[in-house]
Amino acid sequence: MIDDEDRTRLIRRFGTGVTGWIDALPDLVATLTARWGLTLLHHMPGGTGATFLCTNAVLKLTPEHDIAVHEARALSAWAHTPAVVDLLDADLTRGALLLARIRPGTPATDPATVVPHLHEANPAGFPPLKARVDFLFETVLTRRTGTYYATEHHRARKLAADNVPPVLLHGDMHPGNVLQGPAGPVAIDPRACVGDPAVDWLDFVHGGYDLHGADVDLDRVHEWLTAFKPFYG
Repeated sequence: MIDDEDRTRLIRRFGTGVTGWIDALPDLVATLTARWGLTLLHHMPGGTGATFLCTNAVLKLTPEHDIAVHEARALSAWAHTPAVVDLLDADLTRGALLLARIRPGTPATDPATVVPHLHEANPAGFPPLKARVDFLFETVLTRRTGTYYATEHHRARKLAADNVPPVLLHGDMHPGNVLQGPAGPVAIDPRACVGDPAVDWLDFVHGGYDLHGADVDLDRVHEWLTAFKPFYG
């Protein structure tokens, strides 16, 4: 159901214990496609689990059910805006999300335009940015590079603790996580947290994208880019 490359990626991400979940995927997918009346088209590689494009929706599965719970809460918080993919249904006991179908591989023409809409949502109840910073430096970056960047991590933690009016952040905002939907750019795959709005602008400023006149504190963005330099090396 998934290829060897994706199997290896999932084992690297979750450990060898995930092999049982991978082997049970065909039965899990069969159960959920029957429940939601889905016709499976193909597997979409990447992500924190397994994602399948269907004729009328996207089926997203993860072996770590807390990831699905957190994403479902975030998508519900953004339900008022067309700038985020719609959550159609969920089976959180199985780590499953049913999302509105957006054609994969169609990058948005103006991805930065989604960010101000995300920051309008109520941030209550979501984890602090500091927790996301710790995860990125202690887990993601060390796994990717084999190096722990203590100085940069400390700098990022200090920035996260600054007295800046907090907003609900996407938490993994980059152009690859914004697709072109029928009505415009749509953000996907949030890792929502609460903190400095500058964080959601990093990749767009670093990549020289048009910010369309958004109210962006570029000084803060560049401070964060300095702290996050190992991610862009």
